[in-house]
Amino acid sequence: MYEVTTQELSIFVVLGFSLGVFVSFYLTRLIEVVHTWYIVNETITQLLFMLAKISEDVHFLHELKKKHLVHANRTLTEIRAFEEVDKAALTNWKESVILTIINRAPQRFRSLIPFTNWDEAMRHLTAVLKKD
Repeated sequence: MYEVTTQELSIFVVLGFSLGVFVSFYLTRLIEVVHTWYIVNETITQLLFMLAKISEDVHFLHELKKKHLVHANRTLTEIRAFEEVDKAALTNWKESVILTIINRAPQRFRSLIPFTNWDEAMRHLTAVLKKD
């Protein structure tokens, strides 16, 4: 029969303790990264939701502006010109907001952002909201 000496037992205890410290350190780091990504992802989703609501409000204001232009007896060409300028400004704003989100994201998480423009961002938001 094989007996375990005190010296061998001490080696096993030290190895087990060292392995436990090593595993707990790296497991903790992994959980931190996953938790951080969850927080960043949730923040991006809430930002996109707020931006979508702002965009809806701007569309409402454009319609209100159009209504007032009609009541002010503006010509159809003038109204279309105003609409084109407003549409271009809104499109530029949407794209710049998305680029800012991507550029301001932490470097390590930038590649995990699943959109590069407004349409992709809204599809992502729709998918996330359907999932919830």
